[in-house]
Amino acid sequence: MPSVRAKMVSGLFKMLGVNKMLDKQSEEFDKLLEKYKAKQKKPLKVPYKKMKDFNIDTESINGTTCYVISKKEATPKNAVLYLFGGGYILPPDPGDIILCGQMAENCDAKVWFPLYPMAPEHRLVETLKSTLQVYRNMLEEYDASHIRFFGTSSGGGQVMSLCVYIKHENINVPLPGKLVLQSPGLQVPPSESQRAEMEKRSKMDVMIPPRFFDNIAPVLAKGEEAYLLSPLLYDLTGFPETDIFYGTREVMIAYLKDFQSACKKYGVKLNVHIGKDMMHCWGAMEFVPEARAVRQEYFKALS
Repeated sequence: MPSVRAKMVSGLFKMLGVNKMLDKQSEEFDKLLEKYKAKQKKPLKVPYKKMKDFNIDTESINGTTCYVISKKEATPKNAVLYLFGGGYILPPDPGDIILCGQMAENCDAKVWFPLYPMAPEHRLVETLKSTLQVYRNMLEEYDASHIRFFGTSSGGGQVMSLCVYIKHENINVPLPGKLVLQSPGLQVPPSESQRAEMEKRSKMDVMIPPRFFDNIAPVLAKGEEAYLLSPLLYDLTGFPETDIFYGTREVMIAYLKDFQSACKKYGVKLNVHIGKDMMHCWGAMEFVPEARAVRQEYFKALS
């Protein structure tokens, strides 16, 4: 049974109508994109006071602002590329930086947190080129075997898309040592069977309406670039060990069965973590007991 705090958060999202807010159509969806585009322009409030024990360096990597977080006076063994979620339209919040600090402390890691370009001004391929350059910078300091990609929601999908992009375009960089995905989108738009499963769970999901995937797909990629939206359909041969997290009260768990089949087909080691009665990206709600617990699972997977 979910904790009282978990129920409160879920109830708050339902009361605020987050699901309905994202379920706009036609001109209303265009207005929603414009609204989030304005939010993207606001600077991220970095919680420096809460993170006095960490170095937080700001770098510009080919025009992309990137925060690099590490424990003070430490020489981290590993490195993490952290890709935030938000459907490629919603910017990150201070809680993401706090989680980066927790990763740095618990995983003996230096964490790169890029403010990658988002839709609707930028297509997915532009986003991937940006994060690829950040990864190249990481490779100047760390061997790929010691680098992990971590992503939440669309950030988790982007982790997979970035690996697919590297393979598809024959880019001369190695894939990282591990992937850790929280509630990732893996096929956009979803297949008929995935959509049917999403519809079954849509009343339980207080965040993501199934129609959002259809609406955002053409905004992110069309034509020859559309493969980037559905890494689940790509040849995953050579992909690193992957940990994936889904809650049973989110529509995106509909991707799991097909992802398990794909990993088995292509020989990818997959570790599945299921949050019973948990909502989409529950690990982001730091003050919820279940979030603190699942973060320990993140840290173990990233170490």
